[in-house]
Amino acid sequence: MSDPHEQFVRDVRAYTLAGERLASGVIEFNAMNTQALADIERGMSLTESFERRDSAAWSRRISTLLEEFEACRRATRASAAAALMAEGKNVSDVGRAFGVSHQLASRFSRGTRGEFPSGE
Repeated sequence: MSDPHEQFVRDVRAYTLAGERLASGVIEFNAMNTQALADIERGMSLTESFERRDSAAWSRRISTLLEEFEACRRATRASAAAALMAEGKNVSDVGRAFGVSHQLASRFSRGTRGEFPSGE
């Protein structure tokens, strides 16, 4: 495998693991929310429920998992573009592979890892 392909494989593996951690975290978060709703429906105050469930820690954990997943998504996208270009594909081909505009594909193709603005 060429270096761009090897990087892509590493990035996909990291992306997969980040997705698994995110999925697990969301399942745990949903279970905690279900318990919190039950407490509130039984008359517990929001303050007590938030404190009991440590909602601040949960919020930070979910944010961290989402940020990790997004960073892996961006890295995978950038390394995929680099691997496609190494195979002789052009920016239009990269755009078709991702289903994005030529302009966005151009950003993928020339951007360094992690430099894409949010939402791209």
